[in-house]
Amino acid sequence: MSNYKSLYIYNFIKRIEWPNADQQENFVIVVMGDQETFDALKNISATKKAGEQEIIVRDIRSLDNITNINLIYVGYSKRKHLINLEELIGKQAILLVSDYKNSKIADINFEETSKGLEFIIRPKKIENKGLKISDNLIQLGKQDE
Repeated sequence: MSNYKSLYIYNFIKRIEWPNADQQENFVIVVMGDQETFDALKNISATKKAGEQEIIVRDIRSLDNITNINLIYVGYSKRKHLINLEELIGKQAILLVSDYKNSKIADINFEETSKGLEFIIRPKKIENKGLKISDNLIQLGKQDE
């Protein structure tokens, strides 16, 4: 599943527009609590870009350094940190993705179903952070507000 999650995350990047992205040197993804997805994202970042930007993938163990990042992915084992992350992020243009399908805090949640990996998306929450999301991405996910 980690390879699928990393591909989904890469496709989220392609279908969401970050404000001032052209002014940043790199597109930074932070992974918390999922080593396999971290490794899979590192593999993607070796050959793919976010538009013209290099993709940098970092692993964090604490909430001390949440600056200059574009996307945070929180694995199921670290779901308890979602509330603190939401407070730290506030209205910053940081997409919060979670592996905890029941979270109402994350912008996008992964959900494993009998059909495979799917995602729950909260378009209003994402847009309130100043991110522009494609209609195509909204239609691909299950909407929740």
